[in-house]
Amino acid sequence: MKREIIICSFWLLLSFYLSIESYRLGLSTGNRPGPGFFPFIAAIAIGLIAAFRLVNSIRKSSPDNNSELGIAGEAKLVLYVIAGMMAYAFLLDLLGFFFCTFLLVAFYLKVIAARRWPVTLSFAAAVALTSHFFFDVLLKAELPRGLLSWLI
Repeated sequence: MKREIIICSFWLLLSFYLSIESYRLGLSTGNRPGPGFFPFIAAIAIGLIAAFRLVNSIRKSSPDNNSELGIAGEAKLVLYVIAGMMAYAFLLDLLGFFFCTFLLVAFYLKVIAARRWPVTLSFAAAVALTSHFFFDVLLKAELPRGLLSWLI
């Protein structure tokens, strides 16, 4: 439990620092999002998640469970997250933003969160469609189209 509190506190402080620095970059330039807009939103989201987990870990009264197997399992999950992000970066130009986002979310939900296939595929499709709508349609950002360039 103490370890969880320390980790959540670190993420909370880091998100606070990142939100300040993102704000300094500028949140908007006229009617368009500025260079600090997305990092600011991401830092706020990280801060909210860290605060939620911090409150839950403080409320929890069970003893810390730091077995060797638990730490090895957590390290394995971290490696999966890093591998997923690296694959996303390498395949983004080839497959495009929409398809890569779908695959990344599906990978995380199936491998890391161990969700069932219907939940995994429907949620991954919803995230890919929502992010495509937000970035491509609303913000008119130039995203890699990849294999689906004929469709979107």
